[in-house]
Amino acid sequence: MPLAPRRHSISKNGLFSGTILLLAPVVLAVSAARPLRGQEAQAGQAAGALRVFFDCNGPNCDFDFYRREIPFVNYTRDRNDAQVHVLITSERTGSRGRRFTIDFIGREEFEGIDDRLEVVTRANLASEQALTQVAATMKLGLLRYVARTDQAADIEVRYAAGAEGKAAAPASPENDPWNFWTFRVRGNGNVNIDERTKFYRVSGGISASRITDDLKLVFSVEGNYNKSVFETSDSTSVTSTRDSYDIEALNVWSLTEHWSFGTSYQAGRSSFNNEALRIEVGPAIEYNIFPYSESTRRQFNILYTIGVRYNNYIEETVFLKTKETLPQQSIGASVSVRQPWGGTFGSLEFSQFLEDLAKNRLNVFLGADFRLFRGLSFNVNGSYSRVRDQVNVPAGDATDEEVLLRQRILQSGFRYAFSVGFSYTFGSIFSNVVNPRLESL
Repeated sequence: MPLAPRRHSISKNGLFSGTILLLAPVVLAVSAARPLRGQEAQAGQAAGALRVFFDCNGPNCDFDFYRREIPFVNYTRDRNDAQVHVLITSERTGSRGRRFTIDFIGREEFEGIDDRLEVVTRANLASEQALTQVAATMKLGLLRYVARTDQAADIEVRYAAGAEGKAAAPASPENDPWNFWTFRVRGNGNVNIDERTKFYRVSGGISASRITDDLKLVFSVEGNYNKSVFETSDSTSVTSTRDSYDIEALNVWSLTEHWSFGTSYQAGRSSFNNEALRIEVGPAIEYNIFPYSESTRRQFNILYTIGVRYNNYIEETVFLKTKETLPQQSIGASVSVRQPWGGTFGSLEFSQFLEDLAKNRLNVFLGADFRLFRGLSFNVNGSYSRVRDQVNVPAGDATDEEVLLRQRILQSGFRYAFSVGFSYTFGSIFSNVVNPRLESL
């Protein structure tokens, strides 16, 4: 049962009484008393209508749906033309639902008048149902701004009471018959065949998790098998097979609003990585500079792990090993910020084997998406790895067939990738009209 939207924070004096938001769950219908007429009316250029910039990136960000469900505001294509910037972020819950955080950021005459609402959707909810719940919460948040526009006289609010005249209380977690445990089973098969090539792929897995504010328990089993057959002539063919299997478990305890402690366990096999069996175990501790309650908008995590890895190799390695046990450690930091001007994200990680500190790896990732000025957005992403810890590379040279078909890991001292892009939009400031005709072309 989905949780009712929750009020988190409001800055300055409320322009519209917040008490209606405390009625949970509220079934609220917001509609213009005067119906819109024709497509021109739908374009939302009626005098006095609130101008809103919709900012959402991720699951359930169907802009067309929200424009249809909330037609009583004007949607702008640039935040500089808006009176209210609606920023939606989300993260997965322990039961594999989603928690949506909706920030209302006032602009122009509403500058500094901000609000935040949350809504949690349950797992396996139809997309339209999840969209409807988020849209209903958006309506609640927009009311306090609409009430100060010329459109206020045209707004009608209806409240549907519970069975006995009271709002129905949300389900109590203590009454959960599954005791917070969530299970997921998946499977997938793919066949792609033409006259000269054949591709087969099978994958599957099962996972279980129990996530509460104080303790997170996660367990998963995954497997993949790939086979490709290439007919190079009427009488010869080349076959490539790759398989991998992984078992992972994680325990995490919430110590404070900023500190966490956990232990991870991993075991697996990978034909590509020359691993007949790999086992890793070790504790980890993490510090988040920002409170975890703000994780949808900003995070700055510092993580340290130490543990041991056991490797049993398929082929003898370049270090003449068939099996070995290696103590290891890593330290890293990651940051992500989502703001009205865009978002930035990055990570830095250094890991090494303690028995030989020269066997180490450095990973760096940086990315940003900026709204520079009206209509212009710029994005850039880059990653770099300095690799000095490939203890699992098989001895001997790889054949041309193994290289081209990516059948085995290759010795490499570095890896990097970079991308950059921009977009510029100009024209009408409004984006209210929804016309889905011939979208499949």
